[in-house]
Amino acid sequence: MKTAKQYLDKQLNTMLSEIQLDDNNFIVNVQRELLKGNPLPKTTFYALIDATKEKADSLLELLGELNENNQITAFSGLSITPTNHKFIVQGKTLYTWCALDAILFTEWLDVSSQIISQDPIDNSLIELNIDCDHLVSSNPYPIFLSLVEKMDSCNIRGSFCNHVSFFASEQTAKQWLDSNANGKILTLEDLFESNKIGLKCC
Repeated sequence: MKTAKQYLDKQLNTMLSEIQLDDNNFIVNVQRELLKGNPLPKTTFYALIDATKEKADSLLELLGELNENNQITAFSGLSITPTNHKFIVQGKTLYTWCALDAILFTEWLDVSSQIISQDPIDNSLIELNIDCDHLVSSNPYPIFLSLVEKMDSCNIRGSFCNHVSFFASEQTAKQWLDSNANGKILTLEDLFESNKIGLKCC
């Protein structure tokens, strides 16, 4: 996962530098609160971030989503609002903005996860089970993942997340690529070291 992780780290650090924050370590703390499955009050969010209220609000504008009660329902890709990618941890069903988030967050948050998604071309069901940085099982196998290399920090979901999906076959992945000349396709082997891939379902 080194390449993808480095890319996202670079993008996050660029955004944070724009509002004069030094690192992204607080993101994990906020996401661990969201893992409890409930909307996060802004007061809790402010307490988790060593920054002024103005900077914290700027972060929310860039990386967060709020409900009608002005509570945080998603932050930096982890959401309690349904998306195309279910992220099941310790019996709680959350969601991620993109397919890559689900894989990376499992390692970042040091959890075991069940990821359930659909191929956007033929709607095939896709399921992965991951233990931290180990792929325990994949159904089907192999699975492919789309990626784009440019992100607009003012529109993360539109410019990046909405284009990063799982594909159940090389054929559907190539169909997506035919319509997305600026994209690329990765395999699970590109994301996990070979010794960290376990059971391969068919």
